[in-house]
Amino acid sequence: MLQRALKLFFIGFVCAALTACMSGPFNHKQVRLLKKEGFVLTEEGWRLGLPERLLFDFNKSDINPQHASEIARLAEQLQKYQLNKVKIVGYTDNIGNPEYNLKLSEKRANSVATVFQNHGFNRMNMQVIGKGSAQPIKPNNSEENRAENRRVTVIIVP
Repeated sequence: MLQRALKLFFIGFVCAALTACMSGPFNHKQVRLLKKEGFVLTEEGWRLGLPERLLFDFNKSDINPQHASEIARLAEQLQKYQLNKVKIVGYTDNIGNPEYNLKLSEKRANSVATVFQNHGFNRMNMQVIGKGSAQPIKPNNSEENRAENRRVTVIIVP
């Protein structure tokens, strides 16, 4: 009798553990949207690098209207699927003073955050970070590569 009870307990425990592993912080519709939008699962969360869609001009933090509409569309889609907690990270190239670049990268992240806020995101659910020239995606050895490093990434957090 005791042995049977232990077996049933063990089976129940295994089933509960497997169910917990399957149910992550995002449901399948949310994951499908994230993949469709180009997000990639990383250790930090679902990350979307915007270099091909959102590059900043040298020493600038403003977003042109075409890019703003794309960011607005993304924000609305994320809201629609209740993906409303984000980390927005800005970057620069390596030209200039590191302290200035840190502030500029934060301004870039804030520019994207403002578009998100204007399209339904609560500012309290956004973490805005500037990383300056840290973590370049390309070597800063040409103007073309430096342009790709002037970017913002959006990370969806649970």
